[in-house]
Amino acid sequence: MTKITFYKGLRVIGGTFVSVETDRAVCMFDFGFTVSDRADESIRLRPDHIPQDYVRAGMLPAADGIYEPQAAADLGLVPYGETEKPHFFLISHMHIDHMGGLDMLDPRIPVYMTEESETLYRRLAAQSDLTFREHPSCIGVPDGQSFSVEDITVQVLLIDHDCVGACGFLIRTPDGTICYTGDYRFHGYHPDRTAAFGEACRGADVLITEGVTVSFGDVDMLSLTAPDPHDRTEADLLEETAAFCAEAPGLVVINPYNRNVERIHNLTERLARQNRRLVLDAVQADYLAAFYPQDPLCVYAETVCGHPVPERAVLIGRDELLRRPGAYVLQLDYRDFYELFDLKPVVSGYLHMDGAPLGAYDPSYGKMLMQLEAIGIPFRSMGLGGHARPYYLKQMVDLIAPKVLVPLHSQRPEQVASRCAGRRILPEEGQTLILEKGEVKA
Repeated sequence: MTKITFYKGLRVIGGTFVSVETDRAVCMFDFGFTVSDRADESIRLRPDHIPQDYVRAGMLPAADGIYEPQAAADLGLVPYGETEKPHFFLISHMHIDHMGGLDMLDPRIPVYMTEESETLYRRLAAQSDLTFREHPSCIGVPDGQSFSVEDITVQVLLIDHDCVGACGFLIRTPDGTICYTGDYRFHGYHPDRTAAFGEACRGADVLITEGVTVSFGDVDMLSLTAPDPHDRTEADLLEETAAFCAEAPGLVVINPYNRNVERIHNLTERLARQNRRLVLDAVQADYLAAFYPQDPLCVYAETVCGHPVPERAVLIGRDELLRRPGAYVLQLDYRDFYELFDLKPVVSGYLHMDGAPLGAYDPSYGKMLMQLEAIGIPFRSMGLGGHARPYYLKQMVDLIAPKVLVPLHSQRPEQVASRCAGRRILPEEGQTLILEKGEVKA
């Protein structure tokens, strides 16, 4: 029989952690922070206790077979390599709520992801954009390819999300099939990719799906017959940005999420048609160069500060932006916010595009708004998000038509519903479902 155990991330947005255990192996996914708002940058991390402290804070799960011997001993757990069955991980994408704990695992444990995710992960490590350390045992798998560990076979399938390399997984065991969506959307650049994922998973015995967009209000998914005509897409965002820049006489500053590399690539191309060059901070430039080596690359010199910069990059300094502000759009991470004090005389607007701080739940978001008002720079929210809207959540479940639907990664998973699914199960933390001969027992 196959045991599916739900540890974390069930009624919160983030920290999904599920295990699929057969007679011969244990597969786990994802490994991000469950309640990252508990992290406080005012508290100094203890270098030799980081995994233990994150588990004790409730941000990572207390699970056997995944931590190093000392961390496991401190937590009263069995360390990696000392369990009866081999353990391995799947990571759906490089958002911190899905991979933030990857640094804390025993370095020997195999972690599978897409090739694109592995590329991005290595650049995150090169730019010191990790909490603890680089995990050496990551394995990039091409889209559509499968691999096996003992009696578990996993197919890796790209899906559209606002992070390069995002995927879902189709897991096959001797007892049946389990589909895990990761995070997905239909309003990005590749809705066909998301639809193809659903087709590949059609008829799964168990569908484990995210449900972020039903978290914030009452939604009757069963009554939804068409998408909201006012929903925006990545293509719309490109044109909105271009329109703003066409009317702005001075420098436009944007704050996108830097792991959404494809958006930066497309903005670079779209703005070039208006004779504006997109100037990137050093970290964003490095991520762009890893995936689009032919793109023109301008780097804001004031952000280099020891970060590795691609050799072909053209450095653009503060004086140049002040001299010709209408010729540029500046991508500026929030950590470099004080650059706006010097650039303020020529800034026409600040466009927040899903970058950090991510939203009102982050105390820094309110501080950002107050500072912009104090400086006198116009603010515009142009966020889009990376999660399927309710109609499309329903469409995906309808398409897959699983025997058992398990919604999670949502504050209100009970609102995810479909007449095409069989039973819906809303597991509690620590609950195990039994899959045997294609049937599920709660």
